[in-house]
Amino acid sequence: MLTKHPTSAAIDITHRCNLKCVHCYWWKQDHPTELDDGQMIAFLKDLKRKGLRAAILYGGEPTLRPEICKTASRIFDSTLAFTNGLNGFPVLKNGQWILSLDGPEDLNDMLRGEGVYRQAVENLKKASRPPIVHMTISRLNQDRLDDFAGEMMRLPVKGIGFSFYTPDKKIDDSELFIPLNKRDQVVRRLLSLRKRYGEKIGFTPAMARQLLSYGDFVKWNRFSACPVSRRVRCFKSNGRPKACTYGDSADCSRCGCAAVVAYRGAFKPFDYQTLRVILGLMVPEFRVAKGNDIF
Repeated sequence: MLTKHPTSAAIDITHRCNLKCVHCYWWKQDHPTELDDGQMIAFLKDLKRKGLRAAILYGGEPTLRPEICKTASRIFDSTLAFTNGLNGFPVLKNGQWILSLDGPEDLNDMLRGEGVYRQAVENLKKASRPPIVHMTISRLNQDRLDDFAGEMMRLPVKGIGFSFYTPDKKIDDSELFIPLNKRDQVVRRLLSLRKRYGEKIGFTPAMARQLLSYGDFVKWNRFSACPVSRRVRCFKSNGRPKACTYGDSADCSRCGCAAVVAYRGAFKPFDYQTLRVILGLMVPEFRVAKGNDIF
């Protein structure tokens, strides 16, 4: 985490998905043919040999290739795998599942498809290790944060993380993107949830500072200043590189990436609370404090 050299790989391990979510950046990208199992495993091993010790598995939907997910968790020292939850949560050796949900059942299913919330929550309850829930905040769900957080606190989740919808420079997605001055208000609401529920809300004051238009946002909202682009190498499902997990045409000037926010929040300057957020992601056995015990 402290080096300026690449340490991690973010890989689209499949070009397929069993959903078509309204706000998903992946559907705006090209979907090249995916490497077959043997090729993908060899590719992952080669990345590890080149010094990339952690992996983030994307798609499409990674659980459409469960054996690749399991193998990746054995190859890398730490693995994060994102999922919509419909296929359950296969056991990962050194891995943490991230379940993408975007609001209470009615709103989530409007964005992701009928019945998705109920199936994902049913599988969540059966997971061998509590997943982290991730919510992408957009204009479509920004008013339901309190409802959603309250629901998640009643489920066996490790915590909740948040990112903000990042626009694509090639399309008009004004119906999704929250203008920066209005995003500031949502950021402050996330901090109020942190005060209410404690460390299970994976969002700290130091992280908030990275997103606020009057904070540190202008210090990193361009590709040349992005700390994640220096440390994470991103790849398409055919093994070829791409600039960012959000795609080659992501609008960095309006970025809402949780990875950048967490990294800068933890180290620019050092912040212990945010470091614990990162440890919760990277170390499957790491447990967050209950309630407000850490304050």
